[in-house]
Amino acid sequence: MTELAAGEHVRAIPAESVARMKMELALPDVDSLSRDSLTRIRKNLGTDYVVVGSYATLGPKSEGQVRLDLRLQDTRRGETVGAISEAGTEVHLLDLVSRAGEELRKKLGVRAVTREEAAEVAIALPSKGQAAKLYSEGLAKLRVFDMLAARDRLQKASEVEPDFALSHAALANAWEQLGYDERAKLEAKKAFELSSNLSRAERLLVEGRYRETMRSWEKAIEIHRALFDFFPDNLDYGLALADSEVKANRWKDALVTIAALHALPAPLGEDPRIDLAENDAARSLGDMKRAEAALAHAVEKAQAAGASLLLAKARREQAWLFENSGKQERVEGAIREAKELYIAAHDRLGVAATSTLEGIELERHGNYLEAKKRYEEAMEIYRETGSKLSLSNEYDNLGGILLYLGDLAGARKRYGEALATYSEIGDQNGEALAKIGLGDVSLALGKHNEAKQMYEEALEICRRLGSRGRQGEALAGAGKVLRLEGDPAGAEKNLTEAIAIFQEVGDNSEAAHVRLQLAQLLLDEGKSAEAAASARQSTEMFEAEKAGRYTAEAKLSLCKALLAQGRIAEARKYVEQVIAAASESHNRELELNSAIIAARLQAASGNLAEVGESIRNLERLIGEASSAGFGGVVYEARLAKGEIQMDSSDRAAGRTYLETLAKDAHTKGFHLIASQATRSQGSKARNRPFRTTFRDQAYFLSRPR
Repeated sequence: MTELAAGEHVRAIPAESVARMKMELALPDVDSLSRDSLTRIRKNLGTDYVVVGSYATLGPKSEGQVRLDLRLQDTRRGETVGAISEAGTEVHLLDLVSRAGEELRKKLGVRAVTREEAAEVAIALPSKGQAAKLYSEGLAKLRVFDMLAARDRLQKASEVEPDFALSHAALANAWEQLGYDERAKLEAKKAFELSSNLSRAERLLVEGRYRETMRSWEKAIEIHRALFDFFPDNLDYGLALADSEVKANRWKDALVTIAALHALPAPLGEDPRIDLAENDAARSLGDMKRAEAALAHAVEKAQAAGASLLLAKARREQAWLFENSGKQERVEGAIREAKELYIAAHDRLGVAATSTLEGIELERHGNYLEAKKRYEEAMEIYRETGSKLSLSNEYDNLGGILLYLGDLAGARKRYGEALATYSEIGDQNGEALAKIGLGDVSLALGKHNEAKQMYEEALEICRRLGSRGRQGEALAGAGKVLRLEGDPAGAEKNLTEAIAIFQEVGDNSEAAHVRLQLAQLLLDEGKSAEAAASARQSTEMFEAEKAGRYTAEAKLSLCKALLAQGRIAEARKYVEQVIAAASESHNRELELNSAIIAARLQAASGNLAEVGESIRNLERLIGEASSAGFGGVVYEARLAKGEIQMDSSDRAAGRTYLETLAKDAHTKGFHLIASQATRSQGSKARNRPFRTTFRDQAYFLSRPR
């Protein structure tokens, strides 16, 4: 192919795309392809011609004689247009290949290579036969996701012929896939330093990869743009430019590049990879509607082309998008189809990515223990393959699961690992995600200042990058802190802005989830009827979506509003459902908070024995929450205990208890609790509208990359 592409009169399909096509179409290694196979190849790759053939070594007695037979086949007409046979020796293998290339150029009507082009061709391949063999084998392993074998062969190729730039470039790719970023940088730098004699295109490609390993995105963009400007009909150069722009967080620029790719003549402009790239850029911008449309086009085109791996990727991306836009009925089917396709192709990284999506789906339904297993399965594959970005995403996912299971120390550790890894690889969008997770842990621990700092840092990153969906998550987190600090106006402003963002990007589920926090603000103001109506609406929506965890949280919010209205029987029905859901899912914070409401309902009967038991239950809960580190829950339980005592026969003890609570809460930054405790000291009415500080847990998902 190097010989054919010399002089840039013929565009060769990248070997990676050819390898993918062979796996997708299950094509055997044959000397000639049928008309049907040629038609399928044209649909998949958009190529006009295919070169197939075979070689034979005649054994040691022939002094290393090699015979090469090639056929040039036209995919449009479905027939062979030329046959070539060349013989030579292993020692002069490159001369044999060069002669075959010249004959193929004649069959295609392309002029012979010039002396200068011939020199470029000569240095595009290793000069030593053993190095050429190892280099070719290494590339073949890269294309079938066997990174360890690829690394070993490419290392040996580099040792045999250390001055061959492209062996170092391929080795850099293998090291990067294995997660050894520093080694990848070293090999990419070697390739760049040795690339001066390569062709213009090869030289730029080598430098582009070097700049990418160094995270010099602006320089990488400049190089890929130069390549795309030189060869505007080269789809792969355009896709590389769009990819660099996405990684540089220049998502709007990426969409401009993608529009240029869509405008290419068929079949190039119809390639599903363009739509997949559009999804990446649109989703990063938070434009879920555009992302969904792009993925629908990618699925349709991949199916038509028989591109099963591209179809698997599109279905995997659809599953993530459906999960986050409330289209739950479509998630399971997309995940299942993607995983089956990856398993059939022996693509372990693809299997890991779909395991992550299965975990996300299980998490949404409140099945945290099974979700944890799926994340750990994916993490094991990523550790084996060394994919650091994917590994950091799993750290983040496990951080969320451990938070729900009540392991706050473990959650903080995993989120910290995610942040460190995201920072190491220069993924600022990931850093924002990890900071939001750390903010959630700090909030659960009752460390408001730390939580606020994490949310504000994440918000600053998101605003700078234009990451709208994640900006909404950071705003919602900051809104929760402001409410607990006694700033309802600031909290309402943040929450309202977060809802608007989620609606803008099409994430209706998150918008409804944040409305639960607005319902809590209404309850703080004594507007229990409005709070109940809002919580009931969210409950019905989450039930329709079969979002188990969100449903339980909405029901608890509704229960609190009903209790404030004195509708004890109805509130008790809902709290029993929440307790059951929390116990089944092992959501520790939800268990504690629902138990606090249950204690309040128990005390609302007015029976002295029931009141006494509710206080004892709260004292036990305070101890459990304190041991687990849930600082916010401790203050909530203490407020409930003091208010129940004020409604009992021991009002003096209740008043003293609330006075102490108010001082402690004020010192720790729980100003809302402090003010509620102060007001409750003077209250005389039984079953007064109560106010609580239930921390609605936000639902954060990491995207497979």
